[in-house]
Amino acid sequence: MRRIEEVAGNNTSDLTEMNRSAIVRILQQKEVCTRAEIAKLMGLTQASITKLVGYLIEMGVVSEVGIVKGNGNRRSIGIRLNAEKNLVIGVKFSRHVFAIGVFDISGKLYTQKETEFGLDENTGIVLAQMKKQIRDLLDEYKNIVAIGLALPGPYLRKEGRIAMVTRMPSWHNINFIEEFENEFDKPVFIEQDANAGALAEWWFGDHGRPLSSLTYFLVGEGVGSGVVDNDRLLLGYQGIASEVGHISIDYNGPVCECGNRGCLELYSSTTAFLKEAKLKLPELFRDKYENRTMACERVFDAARSGNTKAKALVEKIAEYIGYGCVTLINAYDPEIIVIGDSISKADELILPTIKRIVEERTIPEVSSRVRIKISKLSIDPTLYGAAAIATDRVLRKPSEYLFTN
Repeated sequence: MRRIEEVAGNNTSDLTEMNRSAIVRILQQKEVCTRAEIAKLMGLTQASITKLVGYLIEMGVVSEVGIVKGNGNRRSIGIRLNAEKNLVIGVKFSRHVFAIGVFDISGKLYTQKETEFGLDENTGIVLAQMKKQIRDLLDEYKNIVAIGLALPGPYLRKEGRIAMVTRMPSWHNINFIEEFENEFDKPVFIEQDANAGALAEWWFGDHGRPLSSLTYFLVGEGVGSGVVDNDRLLLGYQGIASEVGHISIDYNGPVCECGNRGCLELYSSTTAFLKEAKLKLPELFRDKYENRTMACERVFDAARSGNTKAKALVEKIAEYIGYGCVTLINAYDPEIIVIGDSISKADELILPTIKRIVEERTIPEVSSRVRIKISKLSIDPTLYGAAAIATDRVLRKPSEYLFTN
């Protein structure tokens, strides 16, 4: 008989672990809950929740925090996640720079560091620097449970390679799975950067609960999106689902490195934005700037000050982002779209135009039900997302990954 690989069953231990994971994830979002509140959220009996919580308390994953008021002013014992006992390392790799930070599983940042490198720098040297910094942090922080690595997309998850890195061809043949799977005594989980950003907004963003579907729209040096639907990342067959940056908005447009013409990334990335800004507003760039985000902010500040050329440039890129949002709405039906990375720093300058484009180009019954927001995360969303990659994986299997007493 041919084996059916697509169908997987669940035994009793799997279901028990799924329920433990659900409790841990509820506490990660709500900080303190009573057993009765958890039972209501999960649709299980309070007796079942009491048994599951008892196991997690015994493990040291959660703890009781005293009396809190429940429904009807009933006094109940609160439960909290011991987030500080379980830390993760987040690693962001991008063009020009990699960043590494230590976070707990509630999203609290302990330390972070950025390291710049040249586009033509030897890949082996860059990877060696990255690995050394990770080892140093593992030596310093003894309760790290996992490492998350966020890479530019499109990232081929099964192969461990980045399919294309604009202006960085030497990185095309690096197999990140082989580089990291046996490098440390902690598990390493890898995702593309937009998926990481989506997980950061899902786990650490303030978007209200319950939440069924969230799309993160990354608009920076690259352009992409990540989709979380019903608590799961949308990945596709090769892991490159929702690569909105390489959807064509002009089939006669310029050729992209991916082989397509008129890709959205060619019009709405920081590279495209700054190329036009330097031509039309050269006076803004006479002084050196540390990075492209700061260069973009010079244009945004000029627009806020009333510079008509800067305002026109910002309006133009906002329209392109709006076209991207229209595509995301029609393709993925999100409850909320969160726009992040460098261009999102324009914030109130771009949001009204984005919403106008969406209203003009989508069915009213659809667009009126989609929230569109600018990311308010105070930490770099991709670095935060790298931590969220690890957080997401360990919270789904708390008995396997989290530290116990």
